[in-house]
Parts: sequence; C-alpha cells; structure tokens
Amino acid sequence: MGFCAITLPGRRGRSRYVPRHAQRRRSMVGEMIHGSTARSMVAASALAAVALAGTQLEAPPPGRAAQQDILRVSQEKRLQDTQRLLDGINAYRGSRGLRPVKFSARLTQIEQRHSDDQVIAEAFYHTNDFLSDPRAGRYSHANEVIALTYQSDVLQLLEWWKTSPAHSAALLNPKARVVGIALTYADGRLSRTGAPWRLLGTVNLYGYEYGGAPSDASASVWGGRARGEGLGALTPYGAIGQAYRANGGERVFGRPIIPESNATGGRYQIFQNEHGQRFKFLWTERTGAHWVKEYGAIGTLWSRSDYERGFGFPVTNEYRRGNEIRQHFSRGYILGWNVHTGALRVYR
Repeated sequence: MGFCAITLPGRRGRSRYVPRHAQRRRSMVGEMIHGSTARSMVAASALAAVALAGTQLEAPPPGRAAQQDILRVSQEKRLQDTQRLLDGINAYRGSRGLRPVKFSARLTQIEQRHSDDQVIAEAFYHTNDFLSDPRAGRYSHANEVIALTYQSDVLQLLEWWKTSPAHSAALLNPKARVVGIALTYADGRLSRTGAPWRLLGTVNLYGYEYGGAPSDASASVWGGRARGEGLGALTPYGAIGQAYRANGGERVFGRPIIPESNATGGRYQIFQNEHGQRFKFLWTERTGAHWVKEYGAIGTLWSRSDYERGFGFPVTNEYRRGNEIRQHFSRGYILGWNVHTGALRVYR
C-alpha cells in the first residue's frame, strides 16, 4: 500500500515514484479467522509524507504483464465495491469526529489508468498524475493511498490502511473533502510473476479550501456522475425507462446503478438517489412497469420475502388508504404499512 501527501504540487509529465523499501520483498499479512490462518496476503508499499520532487520521480517502465490479467466485472459489482469502500472510509472518519468525504467519478477516472497500469506492470507505485491532471481542479491538499490484496474483499484494503500510521493519517486528514476510488480486479495469477493478486485499489483524496471541487462530487457512488455525462449501458429504456421518466426520472428516483436485467419471469432495474434511497423498477408483460421502494417498510418486507419469487411483481405503486400505505403484488398479496403505528400487515 502506498501513501503520499502533497502540499505544493507542480505540473509535469507523467512519472512514477517507487519507495526504496518497496523494491524489497513486499510484506504479507496472515490473519487468524475462526482458529485457522487465512492468508489475505495484503501487500504494501508505504511512502512517508513528502512533497514529490523531480529527483524522486522516474519514467514508468513498460508493462510486462498480459492485459488479460485484468478481469472485467459487472458494473453492479464495481459500484457496490466502490460504495462499500467509500462507506468504510467515512465510517472510519466518523469514528474520529471527522466529516465524510464525497465521491467523484471524475477523480476516479484520473486514478483508474494508474490502478490498471500497476496490475499490468505487476508492481505498485506512485505517479504524479493525480496532481497534474486538470480534472483534479484547484485543490489545496492531495493524498494518494494504494493497496492490494490476494483476496477479493475490498474492505481488506481499508483494514490495512487503518493499521498503517501514514495511510491512516491520509484517510483521517481533516482537509480531505472529495475522493476518487479506482479498483482493478485481477485473475489471481499474474502472467510474469504468477503473483496471486486479486484486487488493487488506488484512492486519491483532495481538499478544496478555496473552492473548485469537481461538480460531480456526491455523497454516493451512483450520484457521482456529472449531469450530461452518458450512462451508456445503464440508460433506462423500454417500459421501465418510460415509467421512470414519466414519474419524475432522476429528480425523484436518482440514477440507475445497474443495467436493465432479467428477473424471474420479467425484467428489473435499480435506481438510487443522492440520499442513498433505492427504487427497484420491475416489469412483466402482464403487470407492466412499477417500482418498489426498497428502503421503505413495504420494500424491506418484500425483499426479505424473496423479492418477486415471494409476493410477486408489483402491480401498483404505493398508495394511501386511510392510515395505511399499501401496494399490490401479482401473487394476490397486498402489503400495508400503518403510518401512525408502523405496523405491517399482509392481506390476501
């Protein structure tokens, strides 16, 4: 794992810095879980808090590993892992009385190339890209931390950072306001060295004391795309897209976090707004397109009852009847939530 703290960065071409001790054997961490040794093998490179100077930077070596060492994962998994790491960082900061950091897709784009390049080169190192890239804006503070793990749990990266004074200091810096989170998934057996890398994470943390933060900074990953940027495969279409747009679109439901996908006998797509509230739109030819508020009492009961395989697909949206909010489902069930007592009832 790597760390660097920048105070007065300069603008220069792409270079890399390899801490001297990182040229030696990487440290490996073995953890005891339920009485047996689980080799999470978190490799680390630590860089003391310094301002990068020209004498510390070298041109990056050509990549020597195969591009196929990098695994493609679904957009849903990448977003979920990124959000888990963002939540973990903010929980750690919150435990020390610090304000949460926001997420920026633009800042993530700066780091993603660097993250991928490290897996391709089968080496982890720092560059000054996160300092010189204009997408970083007019920052007043910058840190970068790097970690890799031989397993696929993104929170292992955070746990190691928390045990390292330098990395912990970067995550807990009160000046940090916005982060980019780049994750690169590997196949567990790199082509040149055979190293069992599974996941490498590179996080950049910026402060904007005088303004100029990225316009896409958001409290959640799915809200981290700037308006006007394309959604690509996530763009809602068909009956779900029509229902989404006709009932308020992004203003009400937020933005899609997965592409439209197959459900059991139909289709679905999940949206999440800037408050972290999730809406699952579901469609079948018989029921049409309706949504379930997964964050609400009815949506929580529906989810715990095996989604559409339990009560069925929604055939209405939520509506008010007397003291209850109700919603009908395709297997003949009506779920009701009393707005005064909080009681849930299932009618059939």
